[in-house]
Amino acid sequence: MAQTSDADLVRFSRFLLAPEVTEESLKKLRSSSAVVVGLGGLGCPVALYLAAAGVGQLKLIDADTVDLSNLPRQVLFGPDNCGQNKAQAAATRLSALHPLARIQPIAQAVTSENAQQLLASADLVIDCTDRFASRHVLNEACHALKLPLVIGSALQWSGQLLVVDPRTDALSPNSKGCYACLFPKDQGEPVVDAACGAYGVISTAVGLIGLMQANEALKILMGRPAATGQIWQLETRSLGLEQMRFRPRKGCLVCGRLGKE
Repeated sequence: MAQTSDADLVRFSRFLLAPEVTEESLKKLRSSSAVVVGLGGLGCPVALYLAAAGVGQLKLIDADTVDLSNLPRQVLFGPDNCGQNKAQAAATRLSALHPLARIQPIAQAVTSENAQQLLASADLVIDCTDRFASRHVLNEACHALKLPLVIGSALQWSGQLLVVDPRTDALSPNSKGCYACLFPKDQGEPVVDAACGAYGVISTAVGLIGLMQANEALKILMGRPAATGQIWQLETRSLGLEQMRFRPRKGCLVCGRLGKE
């Protein structure tokens, strides 16, 4: 586990004053590795706050390039980054802000063929994509690798947060279910993606969901309980936060229920 230097103790002094946060918590963060998939309105604040909090290694994955329309909500980028790959541009910015973090940009999309290879060395995965298909790929890969997964989404004034942790045995009483329990891809009509390019998104709404994702990711990496078994709905017009609990779905082909009660 990474050692804590005197400079670390000064840099993170306010962090260490918080209840339930110890020097051991900081060591865990410095020794941990997280993967951020998607460097858009969600992924930018996630990556920024994980690096600032002392997470030792970040893998940033995105095949897309920065566009002028991204700048109001994708806070790691400026006009000079337009046309550049998002993962590479974010890595350059974060390396300048937080040189202690080891940051690896990957300019490709996560697919069912490469997902396990890209995620295998991580302690945690944060899904910041805007596609149902991508979430299903990450959900399946994280269950196969037994990796916690923090999923966020945002559209217009609202957003959702879901934490999936497959490290608990799927058939135990403590199992909390997975993304496919809520949105099974093997039943009914295909789900249509609601991309912000078609419906719009408020920058602060997507930013708040990204910060909530970073919050849950830090809790998991420090060994604290996370908000599994529930989906959180944030509505920023009324500043309301609703919680919906759910159970593993009988017959889910991902988290292992396989028809059992």
